[in-house]
Amino acid sequence: MEAPDPSGAVSSVIRILRKATRIVQLAPFAYLVFYVAYMLFGYFASEEALCVADSMLTISPATTGMMLAGSRLFKLCRWHKAACLLPMTSQVEGYVDSFIITFTQEEIILINTAIGLAALAFLILAIKHFTHARRQAAI
Repeated sequence: MEAPDPSGAVSSVIRILRKATRIVQLAPFAYLVFYVAYMLFGYFASEEALCVADSMLTISPATTGMMLAGSRLFKLCRWHKAACLLPMTSQVEGYVDSFIITFTQEEIILINTAIGLAALAFLILAIKHFTHARRQAAI
């Protein structure tokens, strides 16, 4: 019986870890793209579309915790941790609205628009940061 090829096994594990790292790296940023669209344009959509988007884009503290754990596991940067935490802002707004102060509909629209714009600004700055860092590494 032949012994398994150790170099093939190692390269297979490396390939799997690279894929897992890439998924963990990109997931929060990909989510933020849809989240920004929802926060900025959600008030113009139909009730059915809002219901579907709300159910797909609502993120729980457990999901945020898992994304942060992945960020820590792979030793990712502060930008990644911020991208993991940004969707929780709407949860905080909902908590304050439910338990501390009741917001009017106009205030909720203003808060959600501000959250969407802040997330959009973060995405733009992150893209500039990472493309600039990639260009610097190429030089």
